[in-house]
Amino acid sequence: MILKNIHNKLEWMTSKSSITGLFFLSHAILLLMLLFTFPHINAKLGTEAFDLKTFGYSQEEAIRMLQNLDKVTIDFYIFPQLFLLDLLYPILLALFLSTLIVRLSNLIKINEYHVFSNLFILPFIAMIFDYIENVMITLMLINPINVTPEVIKTASICTQLKGAFTTLSWFVILILFIILIIKKPNALRRIDK
Repeated sequence: MILKNIHNKLEWMTSKSSITGLFFLSHAILLLMLLFTFPHINAKLGTEAFDLKTFGYSQEEAIRMLQNLDKVTIDFYIFPQLFLLDLLYPILLALFLSTLIVRLSNLIKINEYHVFSNLFILPFIAMIFDYIENVMITLMLINPINVTPEVIKTASICTQLKGAFTTLSWFVILILFIILIIKKPNALRRIDK
């Protein structure tokens, strides 16, 4: 019932213009992070920021990274990176990916009661892990000397799961698109409508 309600709310956002708008909004935020915040943070860390380490990090690596940060960089990492840009990006990306999954599912006529009709939820799972990751990274940043192994491990696992669910979402979109092309050779014209 909850998934059906979410699906119905997303469905009104599945027009070409809405999906395109969500794509540009989410990727504009990503571009800001890649050009503005991450280069500054990465330079101080001497490696990629915690958020960018797709395969996670060990406790030793995290502590080494934290030791490289000064107060100015910690403050910069917390704001604008974590509590502005990385608050906006996960929700915008989740909305973009989910509405695209819903639109493609509708175009290939996946029955609303079929298990695959709920795949639109995958980007929101990635978003939740992204937000938990942000909280854990913040806890590491505000107390770098006494950071607990549990906080580091949780942050690392959330980073990995965020990446896994985002990749899975893109994979679902690719599969749905391929099915659409196979089932309906004129599909590219239908996507534009």
